[in-house]
Amino acid sequence: MTGIKVFLYGLDYAGKTALSETIKRDLTFTNTKPTLSIIMSKMLIKNTTFFIWDAPGQTSLRDTWERGVKGSKLLIFVLDTSDNQRFEEAKREFYSILNDTTLKGIPLIFCFHKMDLGTAQENLIEAQNKFELNSIKERKVILLETSIMLMDSIEALKEKMVATILD
Repeated sequence: MTGIKVFLYGLDYAGKTALSETIKRDLTFTNTKPTLSIIMSKMLIKNTTFFIWDAPGQTSLRDTWERGVKGSKLLIFVLDTSDNQRFEEAKREFYSILNDTTLKGIPLIFCFHKMDLGTAQENLIEAQNKFELNSIKERKVILLETSIMLMDSIEALKEKMVATILD
């Protein structure tokens, strides 16, 4: 496997698989079902090969994350910004991976996702405050507002993936 391993994670219904498929296909992909095991997708972005490991978000399947994250060169966390009722749970799971000492220094892209929804816009500042992302010092952190309905945000994510790896 020659390429950059990316671990894509977040809670169930955050939109991880739709995001991954939209990146891969360069078009909005909404026909997804809950992910039941890690899905690996190979994609070429600006002459860089990425292997996206899309992790299932259901509570009962989060134990697969430890196995899937090993060897990753980039972490992408996807937050359903429209669902502030799950911010506390999402924060706990987000930091469960980030606090793994074997992942120290691996860059992170944090996606405030589903930003096409009004509730996501309303919850954005709450989410930014809740996750305390400015306090993360041991790795490069890139914050993005994303939506599979806004292709400019997908392009920005792809640009940041490549730039972060080439940095």
